[in-house]
Amino acid sequence: MRIIHGKGVSFTDIPKYPAVSRDLALLIDKNVEFGQIEAAAYQAERKLLKEVSLFDVYEGKNLEAGKKSYAVNFILQSEDKTLNDHAIEAVMSKIEQAVVKATGATVRGK
Repeated sequence: MRIIHGKGVSFTDIPKYPAVSRDLALLIDKNVEFGQIEAAAYQAERKLLKEVSLFDVYEGKNLEAGKKSYAVNFILQSEDKTLNDHAIEAVMSKIEQAVVKATGATVRGK
């Protein structure tokens, strides 16, 4: 067994409250990058937003020229309470508005 000296170890408690996952389907210009969406989301919600991930990209038939479709997943979690539907919808609305404003995206399915 090898011991590594000088390396600090930090621990965090396992979260007491469940995380919530929500997806958004976005129609965006081809020049918009995922990093712009991620940055806008984190600027809109710093406390409850724990993770933003891109899980699908589509370019091709049935989309306007110069557009692509991104499917983005958002993980929300509170450290001091279980999130209810009202709180989740309020946070997702704030994130959605920030992403649309920053990127010119259109939310699909609405």
